[in-house]
Amino acid sequence: MKRVVHSLLLACALGGCVETANEVRPDVARSDARGDGVAAPDAARSDGGLDGGGALADAGADAADAFCIPTTCAATERCFDGLDNDCDGMVDDGCACIPGTTARCLPGALTNSAPLCGWGEMTCTSSGEFGTWGPCTDVGRASDAGMSSYGCRRIGIMGAPGVNPSSNFQDFLRRQGAIATRFHDTDPSTPVGPELLGTYDIVIVDQLLRGYSADESTALRTWVEAGGGLVVLTGHTRSVGHVHNTLLQSFSVSYNANNLISGPATLLRHPLTLAESGDVLPPVTFLGGYHVGEGPGAPAGLVPFATVADMPVGLAGPVGMGRVVFWGDEWIEFDSEWGTMPAITRLWFNIVRWTKPDPDIAPRCGD
Repeated sequence: MKRVVHSLLLACALGGCVETANEVRPDVARSDARGDGVAAPDAARSDGGLDGGGALADAGADAADAFCIPTTCAATERCFDGLDNDCDGMVDDGCACIPGTTARCLPGALTNSAPLCGWGEMTCTSSGEFGTWGPCTDVGRASDAGMSSYGCRRIGIMGAPGVNPSSNFQDFLRRQGAIATRFHDTDPSTPVGPELLGTYDIVIVDQLLRGYSADESTALRTWVEAGGGLVVLTGHTRSVGHVHNTLLQSFSVSYNANNLISGPATLLRHPLTLAESGDVLPPVTFLGGYHVGEGPGAPAGLVPFATVADMPVGLAGPVGMGRVVFWGDEWIEFDSEWGTMPAITRLWFNIVRWTKPDPDIAPRCGD
């Protein structure tokens, strides 16, 4: 074992790893052709002339191959890639390192549904003659303690909460890894425009406190077309439906605010409505909401994903480079619903992930 450890350290010393600014990273080509912050592998490596390669060649091959992220568990841990290959909860465990150095890492068992929005960091600590890697921390952004469900998305909740308790909804989003804040909840005077919208990846429209101008509605659509994700809830009161329609006028989508309807809402097959098994989720709460209608000029790709009495109460689709979800009720955000009904928790997971997909920091192996 000691011979292997010495060989691995020698691999780093002779080129198997690159040490810059007190950081050890795999020896990969310095070019970043993808622009994703992950260097491409170095196709041409030398084993330094040591007995045809041996441990040095193996270590170098591990490093050179570390340009895609595996989605299945391996029998053994792979050194120098910063991943938990054997899915035992530890990154690069059993791999030699130089005490005091740091390396990038991603924790946890990797799956095809796990978002990878940013590398974390691990530190090599001394344990006897050689160091061992510590825990992987600060993955994604500072608010994200690990590989999150929502991938560090910046979510803005527009408007005030509904009539039932939903004080934990914002915390619920944060616990999934989102950076969630409210705006226009007490003072809605700030105009809706690029400066306001540009601070968010997703906007969830809640109970609006005022009507919105045609220019503000156009600014919202322009933001979506440029890649923003929009989720609109309504149904808080009969008058609120009309207020929401002012915000949606540029989309030619409106709520029938003169006719309150109640469910439950039947979910139709759509990426928003699928359980992890691939089956359609069961019906979800829908009380005192509205039918969602399309007018001339509505986005061509909108499709219904939920109905009550065969009337569409949920529409979703692409708008330019962005995506929109129009939902005719607000009960799915109430603590009593998402906190006790797994189908609604899963529905939110799907809504956030589908509305604003985030690119991985590196390609997944086999993609």
